[in-house]
Amino acid sequence: MLYHRRVTHTEGGESVYMFMMQEQVQELVPGTEGGRRPTGVPGGEAVEVEAPTKRRKLTAAYKIRIVEAVAALKSDGHGSVGAFLRKEGLYYAAVQNWTKQYESGELTRRRDESKAKTKSLQAENQRLRRKLEQTERKLKRTEAIVDIQKKLSAILSLDQAAESGNGAEH
Repeated sequence: MLYHRRVTHTEGGESVYMFMMQEQVQELVPGTEGGRRPTGVPGGEAVEVEAPTKRRKLTAAYKIRIVEAVAALKSDGHGSVGAFLRKEGLYYAAVQNWTKQYESGELTRRRDESKAKTKSLQAENQRLRRKLEQTERKLKRTEAIVDIQKKLSAILSLDQAAESGNGAEH
């Protein structure tokens, strides 16, 4: 191994000699002190930062399927639970929590079913609101027609009364 002598100066003006292995010298970026890169000094490779991924939302049905699959793998006894969880991208601790929830009855498919039921109720509610609006419009039209008929009847009865009153005097 080759050694390289590096001279640094302290505040008192003394020279300090440091010996470094050649491999370490090659790693230093010119213009840096002690391996630190001051702001504005180029060097090193550009590090690509990945965007954070969206967190998965696991449904109750999926969790139940995983709990049942892990239980089946445990009963086989071949030790393939770890491989299965790695393939699914899950931690064993999470599956243990799901198992406790499943056994206590907290983890059921009902949540998914209730979401579907809620959506169907919302759709029915919207349909009924539209029907109500149509019925209210028809009612307003009918009331307007009845109003006009009453006024017309009043006008015609006045005309008839006036005609019968004029005819009796002559």
